[in-house]
Amino acid sequence: MKVARINKQGQPLSVNPCHGNRFNPDRTWLGLVSLGLGLFVYWIGYKANTGYPGFLAVQFVLSGFILLVAGTEWMRTLSFAWLFLFFTWPMQPLEDSLASPLRPRTAAMAAAVLNTVHVPAINEGSALQSAPDAESGKQIGDVFSLDVDAKCSGINSLFALMMISALLGYLALKRPRSRFVLFACAVPLVVAGNVVRLLLLVAGTKLFGSDFAVGRHIGEHQEMSPYHTFAGFAVFAIALAGMFALCWLLEGREMKANLKRHGKPLAAGEVCAIPEPRRMLAQFLAAIALPLLVLGICACTDISFHVAAPGVKLRPDDSRLPYLPLSLGDYQGREFDMTADEKNLLDEGVRLARNVYASATGRQIMATVILSGFEKRSLHRPEVCLPNQGWTVTDRTQIPLQMKDGREINIMMMRIFRDSEPQPGVKVRTRAINFYWYIGSDGTSCADHYEHIFLSYYDAVFRNIQHRWSMASIYAPLPEQRVGQEDPMQELNAVEDARAFLAQLAPTLMLTKEEWLKTAHAHDEAH
Repeated sequence: MKVARINKQGQPLSVNPCHGNRFNPDRTWLGLVSLGLGLFVYWIGYKANTGYPGFLAVQFVLSGFILLVAGTEWMRTLSFAWLFLFFTWPMQPLEDSLASPLRPRTAAMAAAVLNTVHVPAINEGSALQSAPDAESGKQIGDVFSLDVDAKCSGINSLFALMMISALLGYLALKRPRSRFVLFACAVPLVVAGNVVRLLLLVAGTKLFGSDFAVGRHIGEHQEMSPYHTFAGFAVFAIALAGMFALCWLLEGREMKANLKRHGKPLAAGEVCAIPEPRRMLAQFLAAIALPLLVLGICACTDISFHVAAPGVKLRPDDSRLPYLPLSLGDYQGREFDMTADEKNLLDEGVRLARNVYASATGRQIMATVILSGFEKRSLHRPEVCLPNQGWTVTDRTQIPLQMKDGREINIMMMRIFRDSEPQPGVKVRTRAINFYWYIGSDGTSCADHYEHIFLSYYDAVFRNIQHRWSMASIYAPLPEQRVGQEDPMQELNAVEDARAFLAQLAPTLMLTKEEWLKTAHAHDEAH
């Protein structure tokens, strides 16, 4: 960088760059790269009509402005504050993806601890129940029966405690490696705290009963007891205690004071470097012009939601509803309308077709096709809806499906169960297999919820296709059986029957690429 090198007498001097909070001239054009990347991400979010990429754009734009206007020393000084801004992002997209795997693992660890201390326990999915005892005649769940739902998965505590661990490490520790270790240990500490919370609920249930420890069920609403609320603070107690203990082990008995900047004073006769005015002006103009240019591009970008034709067949007599055949092989179907609860839950414009099929062998299968409305995010994840209906998801697996017409797609298979007590002392378990997948507008299909969200935004930005998604869901119930007396062969037979049924059903409701192109052409002419 060209700088002025003169002293009071007008003689040239060697220059020592300014430090600390003095005027720093080490601006760099690398800030233009970060600024441009942030503005490009902002345009993607604007084109896809979603706000979440805007949070990432803010991070890049801020770093670009700092590098262009203030320089690399300021960027190093503000690096922690810049990274800390990530905790201000809304975490809704991460809650489902992180909470789902945390729930069964937390229940499994709690069951392992209980068995170690000679309290017989078993877990299935996110359910933690007492083991059966033949000598006393107790069945599964007679002593305690808990389910780690989404609210109790510890995911909300995890975000808060990760933020605390980052701040604690910055204030108390000096070594970057120690700070990273403290930050990374927030995850196992939160899981350990959640396990302790479950153990407290088990102890409270054994000593004082389920109503005292967990709460009462009022209709479909769970009223949380004061003891349950108190046990929730165990997550923070265990995690914070572990953080402070780990911090003490890493840096000694005393917490270090706030990390101070170390500035080097100017030597006698030295002056602060002054940047060349032309370069400084060019960097300021670039920092202003580039955002204005991108805002102009956004203003010219069409973000109206021109929804494409759906990728499923519609009824000839009612083009608003998906098509499901009434007869399929040796299965005969019967139509069922959308329930009142579903109408309240689903967004406006969502259409649903549902048939219940029965075969000559007695196998019953319910097929549902949900056609999204004119909102991009109008389809919900079954993993979220099913627990609200009292189901426990045991596991989920993505499997291939070979259709009768030769096409192959991936679908999601879930094993679920729900317990009931029709009469005192008699517990009955209903098991079921649930398959689902998403069908896009151009023959695209995917099994994962987040994959269909990614494809929605990617195709909207780069392919100019606004998908009108559909979700096909197949539910195959198993006969009710006493808890602990389930026949595993029934589940295997149900899976095989359902997959054979799906191989016939999928081609009848999914359009091929060629069929969709014809439908899309007629759809465009109609609109």
